Amino acid sequence: MKLANSVQDHRKLQSWFDQQLSELPYPNSPRNRLACACFDMVLEHYKAITELINLRLPGSAFSLSRLLFESCIRGVWLHRCATDQDVSRYERDKFDKKMFELIADIEKTEGFESKMFSKAKAQTWKSLNSLTHSGYEQLGRRFNGNIQEPSYTESDQINMLNHAKALAFIAVYMVSLVSENSVLQKAIDAKVEQEL
Repeated sequence: MKLANSVQDHRKLQSWFDQQLSELPYPNSPRNRLACACFDMVLEHYKAITELINLRLPGSAFSLSRLLFESCIRGVWLHRCATDQDVSRYERDKFDKKMFELIADIEKTEGFESKMFSKAKAQTWKSLNSLTHSGYEQLGRRFNGNIQEPSYTESDQINMLNHAKALAFIAVYMVSLVSENSVLQKAIDAKVEQEL
């Protein structure tokens, strides 16, 4: 698949997500607001990655990959695992749990026993940090031979879009759980079958 076609496909999916979530009510609580705000950040980062790749700014797109992953993890943790005291600390920016702790807590809950987040972190965390913090994963792609210009392969960019899409699906599904909307859950399940 060509990159331009992939970008268009991702934009269509993002529009579908927006339609599904438009004015979706959910029980109003600090926990739900924070979790859904994290999931909204996942979707915003997904859109930003798509548009930055379309604008031929892949370095900036790739630098968002860790933020996307972290937003998804934090949202799931806030919804599934956080105590009321954790939520209160989070609201005051006094939150100090490490990513591996959040993931370990999540993977003790129903639906996450497969350890998909810890596997993903083990495979990608070093690269995600390097991409976000201008490490060699990022800087090594800033040259095309002796010319300084982005040299991200089309395949790498499509893979980044697909990584973002997978996390966006998790985020949208989690919003459907927060909102207790079984119709949306079924629609997402059907869309996953088409897209992933």
